[in-house]
Amino acid sequence: MPIHERSLVESERVLKKERLVIDGIDVSGDWNLIILPRTVEDYDLDFAKEIMESPDGKTIQQCYQCSYCTASCPVHNYWDDRYNPRHFIYLARLGMVDELQKRVDVMWRCVSCHKCTHRCPKGVLVEDVLKVILRVMYKRGLIGDYPSKKFDQFFTENVLEYGRIEDGELLFGWMEKQGYKIKKDPILRKPIPFFSDIPKWLKDMVSKPIKEGNISFIMLNAKHMLFHPRTKEWNKFKQVLRKVMEEEGALAKGG
Repeated sequence: MPIHERSLVESERVLKKERLVIDGIDVSGDWNLIILPRTVEDYDLDFAKEIMESPDGKTIQQCYQCSYCTASCPVHNYWDDRYNPRHFIYLARLGMVDELQKRVDVMWRCVSCHKCTHRCPKGVLVEDVLKVILRVMYKRGLIGDYPSKKFDQFFTENVLEYGRIEDGELLFGWMEKQGYKIKKDPILRKPIPFFSDIPKWLKDMVSKPIKEGNISFIMLNAKHMLFHPRTKEWNKFKQVLRKVMEEEGALAKGG
């Protein structure tokens, strides 16, 4: 087993003594590690077929499990080693839905850097495939709304309304949906970053251009916060876009 995939083994299946001596030889440490076998009986072969029915999921069948995607993934390497694109695809192709459900708390964490897709020697659209896996699980009622799906919905709402996003409004609006208390001014109802209950990293990010004296950046963002940027003649176009998205199933009717 590749060393970067040790996290795939459930802790209850790993046996390891603090000290083990056999025939006078000390085999303590990783030498005495034993992994108990796992028996899997519930395969759902229709799961992979359902993924391949989606245009975004067709390339799943090209994966030959080289693990380039996982080795390249910053989420796996710097955040949570349980996030393992290669393994998610492996489980989906076998129809091991129960195993996928155990990992759903990390499956949504893709940051869309596309390293996995660019480095795949077989041309698997890894990010697209993983999103289809989550969509199929959601459609089957196996999982509830997950954070990335909620963000996609919130992002889509902003684009449909204005044709463009405003970074500050998108960021603070998303934080509010996540349960953070966002203080707003009483007139325009715009967020006040330094008085809101938000993570320190976000406050530091907002204060950085102020500390650096980047006046043009501050003025531009202040303007956009007060007057949301809008694509020219967007109202004529957004009704058409909304209709197309509803017909494609990318947006609930009336959403």
